[in-house]
Amino acid sequence: MDRDIFLTKVGKAAMAAALPDAPEVPGALPVMPTEDLVALFRNRAQQVDTVVHGPISPHGVPKAVSGIASGHGGRSFMAWDDLPAAGVVSALASAGLDRVAHEVPIDGRAEHQSGYRHLDLGITGAEAGLAESGSVVMLHGPGRPRMASLVPNVHVAILDLSRLHRTLANWAMQHPALVEETANLVVVTGPSRSGDIEMKLNLGVHGPRHVHVVLIR
Repeated sequence: MDRDIFLTKVGKAAMAAALPDAPEVPGALPVMPTEDLVALFRNRAQQVDTVVHGPISPHGVPKAVSGIASGHGGRSFMAWDDLPAAGVVSALASAGLDRVAHEVPIDGRAEHQSGYRHLDLGITGAEAGLAESGSVVMLHGPGRPRMASLVPNVHVAILDLSRLHRTLANWAMQHPALVEETANLVVVTGPSRSGDIEMKLNLGVHGPRHVHVVLIR
């Protein structure tokens, strides 16, 4: 079939199509058996190759993150501006790691971004943890760059236990305004995975190869 004819038919079909009615949103979620959410989160996270640390006190977080950086031989890092535990950035700097700025300058943009190829660690907070999948939910925006969890070889997410929920639906039901207002919500479940190369599972092809979650109480 001629390309123009084909595209014309597709366009006409799209214009005539009608979207189905959206299903009603339930007023409440099904009642589930009680679970130890910390134990469930740890178990499911480990199943998707995430390393879970803690729970520890907020004062112990800088040391824990520095230990993770040392274990991976990290030399540079990028961090959110509003991490849920104080002292992490200064601890990494004291350990000799260079902080890479996430603000991209107007002049020298390409040169600045090319340096991200050598970024070792990304340190972020987490809006929520999802126990049944071992995932962390992140809302990005000013001071919370996406690249901190996408570009480095190692991603470290700091999660307060008060933000641990059973499922994404449980979290969304309790925080509807966050879901409606955000333009950039990301759910991270373990390291980046790809099976496109010789049908073999590879980690870190399209993102971090290592994911750590530090739980704070």
